[in-house]
Amino acid sequence: MIFIPCLTMRETEFGLQVHSTTFMSLASSPLTRPRPLLRNGHVAVLAASSPSKPDRIDLAIRRLEAEGLRVTLAPNAFEVDRPYLAGPDHVRLAALNGALRDPVYDAFLFTRGGYGAMRILDGIDYEAIARDPRPIIGYSDITAIHQAVASRAGVATFHGPMLNFDFFEGLSHNTGTWFWNALAGDSPLTYHFAPDHVLAPGRASGILFGGCLSLTHALAGTPYDHWVEGGIWFWEDVEEPTYRIDRMLTHLRLSGRLQTIQGVMIGKLKDCGGSEPAGLELLLDEFFGRAGIPVLRDMPFGHHGDNLLMPIGVPVEIDTDAGTFIIPDPIVDNSVGRTR
Repeated sequence: MIFIPCLTMRETEFGLQVHSTTFMSLASSPLTRPRPLLRNGHVAVLAASSPSKPDRIDLAIRRLEAEGLRVTLAPNAFEVDRPYLAGPDHVRLAALNGALRDPVYDAFLFTRGGYGAMRILDGIDYEAIARDPRPIIGYSDITAIHQAVASRAGVATFHGPMLNFDFFEGLSHNTGTWFWNALAGDSPLTYHFAPDHVLAPGRASGILFGGCLSLTHALAGTPYDHWVEGGIWFWEDVEEPTYRIDRMLTHLRLSGRLQTIQGVMIGKLKDCGGSEPAGLELLLDEFFGRAGIPVLRDMPFGHHGDNLLMPIGVPVEIDTDAGTFIIPDPIVDNSVGRTR
């Protein structure tokens, strides 16, 4: 995905005329879909960010194996560097690229997020990803990899469960069913939400994109930026005070990006807002309550775990009257063999 800075004059929701730089996408069409993943697949579990504790990962692997998957764990999963990295940059990068280049794997999961994926984006083998697209699944800090793969390889990836939390605790029946059905190529997929999830009403369709707000904000203006004009943006975050969320959203507004989207889906904002949650509620209403597009809140993705798989780079539909979030087409390429 390539963006061209474009100076424009527009009226903000606060009634002010401002010059802003918008990032106009040259490729707002859907991304290339990866191959399906079935329960008899072979997955690589990677550690591109922070280290994990062996007991949590070991149990998560047993849960995945109970579903029929063969699992290979990256050798650096329990390595500690600095101490917030699962090994030095070159070690994490080598494990990631080694897996991406190996045709034996059907998909890629991650131990956890934390921090560190941004540090290795300029060394990832994007040609290997484009040559053999397979599901890349994770959230939190893995947002950096999702955005980079979208912008550099043009391949759809998935904001979804990781081992340290989701698979360690186990997916709920509904989330697990959605996970396996989606990756098997079933369609359409429909998630029904209650009226209290609606922050602003409406209907919209567009390409889904997003992830962790902090990473979207941090990558803005870099070669790994990914923002879809006319798309539906989903976002979540963890342990961010209201003023920091305010600052990140304001940055996106001033850049002109918030004015280009057709809908918004906000996930579960775990421990955000600090001791004054009312301030966060006011902020969300200020930014999105009068946006004139459908906006959902407290949707089932984010740092609370049990993440609903969210495909990045495929068309979706929102209808607040019907209470539905629909993925009309397969999120994987069913023309490619489902097993190796």
